[in-house]
Amino acid sequence: MTVEITIVETVPVHLRLMASAMSGDCTAVAENMGYTPLKALWQSYRNSLICRTAFIESRIAAIWGISGTIFGDVGHPWLIMTPETQKHPMRVAFRYRKELNNMLNMFPILEEFVPCDNNQSIRLLELMGFKVDKNIIAVRDGKFRRAERRV
Repeated sequence: MTVEITIVETVPVHLRLMASAMSGDCTAVAENMGYTPLKALWQSYRNSLICRTAFIESRIAAIWGISGTIFGDVGHPWLIMTPETQKHPMRVAFRYRKELNNMLNMFPILEEFVPCDNNQSIRLLELMGFKVDKNIIAVRDGKFRRAERRV
């Protein structure tokens, strides 16, 4: 069975769709940082140089983007997924990996912070070619591990 995955430029209505569809662990990260899910998504969208939305069979599945200084060396990718991605995790992962490869054309270093207790996200980052530090960094009420991918 062929599953249709469509990727489009993110527009504000996608943020509202995602805020209502995102998983509980993503919501918890936003709240630990002092934001509502919609406010966190809006902040990430506003700070992004590129922001894209993926739909699976016309249902919102993921939003990702990258922020950073235009002529800097380090880009900060981010990814939020809905439970919809669980039905086709590898298809979504391979599409996101292609996007990360494009991001590496903009920045030689990609750096992301992942909640230290989110083993699924850590495994996804490792699958995407990131090296995830063992050290834990406290930010407000959250604990994170740094992940890096280089050209």
